Amino acid sequence: MFRLIQLHSVHGIPRIGVDPDGFANERSALDGCRAATPGMFFGVGRFDIQGRLAEIVMDTACGSPGDCPRPASAVRAETFQRLCDTCAYGLDVLTVDELAARLGVAVRLAPAMARSGRHAAAVSRWGAGNRIAREFSSHVIDPIWRAELCTELARNPGAVNGLLIGVGALSHRDVLDLYPALCALGTELPVGVHADLLRATVRPLSPAGVAALRLGL
Repeated sequence: MFRLIQLHSVHGIPRIGVDPDGFANERSALDGCRAATPGMFFGVGRFDIQGRLAEIVMDTACGSPGDCPRPASAVRAETFQRLCDTCAYGLDVLTVDELAARLGVAVRLAPAMARSGRHAAAVSRWGAGNRIAREFSSHVIDPIWRAELCTELARNPGAVNGLLIGVGALSHRDVLDLYPALCALGTELPVGVHADLLRATVRPLSPAGVAALRLGL
């Protein structure tokens, strides 16, 4: 059985609220979660046959103000607000594993899915990101491909996740071999993406921080 859940903090102590309506499977529960008012639910809880919470599936919509299209990857430590790596910049956050330890229950990220309302265009965002990640290592030396990548990032900011994955997947040898092209891409990025990655350099072990440093920022 799956139910929608809320996660909030009461004097620093995490509290889990459970919606009374149940769903037969994870997909339908996530559809219900994403059809609700944005930010109303944290994600989906999977309950065992005895009614105990066995797992939390965290929704991947970033909960920061401003309709951020980037996928959430952590939560704010004080409020349990879902945040993407960029919006988490400078804040005290918990990773998914740290959140699981804090709650005492398994937590994992929900799979990427098309969303209603403000995230109705998520399919195209994820498709572009997957393509960028897949092509990155073999195409970044091509200035025409880099120009097309920057055009895509300017039009579709959510595709930056593919850039982070593609850069992060490079081996140390790849980074050395491709470093001139990586630095060139760093100077060519759209202003907004460039600024976000530059801010992320203060967190060099984060996905955005790793990408920024490898791009010479």
